[in-house]
Amino acid sequence: MDEAIIEKRDYLWKERLLLPAALAIGILFDRLIFARLWSGYVPFTGAGVFWLCYLALFYAFYWERLRRNGVLWFIAGCAAMLCCWNFLYTGNAEYGFLTFLVVPAVLMAHAVMTAGDYRPKDTGGMAAAWFSGWFVKPFSGLPAMAGATGSLLSGGRRGTAVKVIIGAGVTLPLLFILLPLLGGADQVFGHYLSKIAESWDLQPLVGHSLLAVIAAMLFYSFLWNIGFGKKTAVQPVTAEIDRVVSRVVLGAVALLYLLFCGVQFTYLFAGAGLPEGITYAEYAREGFAQTVAVCAINLLIFGVFLRFSAKDRAVSILLAALLGLTGVMLFSGFARLRLYIDAFGMTWLRLISAWFILYLAAVIVICAVRMLRKGLPAILLCGLLLLAWYVALGYANPDGFVAWYNQAIR
Repeated sequence: MDEAIIEKRDYLWKERLLLPAALAIGILFDRLIFARLWSGYVPFTGAGVFWLCYLALFYAFYWERLRRNGVLWFIAGCAAMLCCWNFLYTGNAEYGFLTFLVVPAVLMAHAVMTAGDYRPKDTGGMAAAWFSGWFVKPFSGLPAMAGATGSLLSGGRRGTAVKVIIGAGVTLPLLFILLPLLGGADQVFGHYLSKIAESWDLQPLVGHSLLAVIAAMLFYSFLWNIGFGKKTAVQPVTAEIDRVVSRVVLGAVALLYLLFCGVQFTYLFAGAGLPEGITYAEYAREGFAQTVAVCAINLLIFGVFLRFSAKDRAVSILLAALLGLTGVMLFSGFARLRLYIDAFGMTWLRLISAWFILYLAAVIVICAVRMLRKGLPAILLCGLLLLAWYVALGYANPDGFVAWYNQAIR
């Protein structure tokens, strides 16, 4: 192999030990996730087993970094609970499919936080590291994998038995790939090969072996980057929004929301008659999603101006007003949802909507505390709360809760 690709240096024993560990992870990925996806169904239980194995391997390799970090233990614990959820409530397909996507996203955040290539209060750096974990780290460590493999094959002072084991470990994957290919290249050879292994389906074996090797390479590169790769911390943004611009933007938004909240108090809270042609069921259904979306955007606006705006008394008052008006709008969204549930009953979508409203209410409280305490890591707290809130939703057995609630209101 090209000398420019394989880095010539002494490799640590952990870098070498990561080779068989990554191969095992690659095989598990093929067997527990890909093979079942290929069969046409989402492997909830298989994914749970796979990510638990990944977590065990991750903590075995990076124990010294992780053992005293309470935040990372909390994230890993929540991820493990989501994996175990797959064994308890397999009937809830909606939450199960969502969890199938959430767990790897959470574990990616856990991994990049372990690597430490960001500043705890730098949201942009954290986001950049998260995306890098998906699109850069699985590839940038491949030269290190080639180097570690080469260092194993080079011999050195190892005993003969160890060298035989290394040779066998390299030979077996090659045999799994080459034998089926040779069986397809020559019918006679394939005939005798099929007699030896009549129960084997050789064509899928080739595909799954290749996939397992590719997955092992990507996992090695990713895990190597977490522990041994170079730090690529993103510098935090230091630009400041002018206080006059902040006053204009926040003042206009606050005025718009004041008008909106006035309508809410008139028609939703005070019970005034709706305009002709609009029923309360339509009023609740049509406005709920938009109201919650606006609240989420408001919190984003609040975070941006709190972080980057030049501070003065007027800006602080407008930020507090924005937060208070967002609370009123959120309560409006909850009232709309309650009207709709009372009229048409509880469903999975309505349950998760109510869950999200309660989460946003907790975020508003965190934002209010952040205005009083500048050192509070609000983004980190919101993220940890979201994870815990999601785990709690799953263990509340959403399908069972929906059925119980609909029975109770009859």
